Amino acid sequence: MDEEKRTPETNAADTRPDRSQLNAFENFYEKFRKVPLKYIDIFIGVCVAALVIVVLVGILKSKGIL
Repeated sequence: MDEEKRTPETNAADTRPDRSQLNAFENFYEKFRKVPLKYIDIFIGVCVAALVIVVLVGILKSKGIL
């Protein structure tokens, strides 16, 4: 019954800003907007696992185990 009327101001708020108005970080992340979040999570998980393995290998080498 009380429908919200769309004005040009509210429609402008729904659209994405022009790339020239974004800062460097926003431009970088804008490139990954279409990548599914599942793949980004998997990539982050693989990077964390690799970092843990590298640190563990470094610790074991420093103790003379490897």
